Parts: sequence; C-alpha cells; structure tokens
Amino acid sequence: MNIKTFARRLEEGKANNLTYSKDGNEGLISIWKHESSLILTWEECPKGEQYDESNYTRDERHVFDDFDKMMEFLTSNALTPDSFTP
Repeated sequence: MNIKTFARRLEEGKANNLTYSKDGNEGLISIWKHESSLILTWEECPKGEQYDESNYTRDERHVFDDFDKMMEFLTSNALTPDSFTP
C-alpha cells in the first residue's frame, strides 16, 4: 500500500501487517494506533512454530510517539509501507 493509505489506516485505528518468510523463518510485523501512540510488534520464528513462543527468534514491541519516528524505525530496518497489507 502507498504511504498515504498506510498512514490513513493507522489514523482510522486499523492495523497494517507484513508477513514474510526468510531463511527458514516466518515473521509478522504489525503496526496499529493505541490512544496517541503507534505500536509495532515484530515476531519471527522457525517455519511452523508460531504457536510456541519459546521458539521465537524475534519477539519485539516498540512504542512510537509519532509517525515520523515509526517511519525512521521502518527505514532503518529496510522496510517500507508498500510491503504492508491491511
């Protein structure tokens, strides 16, 4: 999705998600607005292990005060809004 749609969905209280497979792992990145903050969770695990959190290779939660700080985080991790889906 383009950046305007990405931002609009967050303002409307909807989540933007990115799922991926890489090097035998599967991941999910979700971003949504809660009150005045943007919440980003990033979970990654070996393929098929999503129900056992003890096997997660990545389990992060980030809170951003504004859209620009969240975008800086995405950019620093080589992620762009067009990779996300509703």
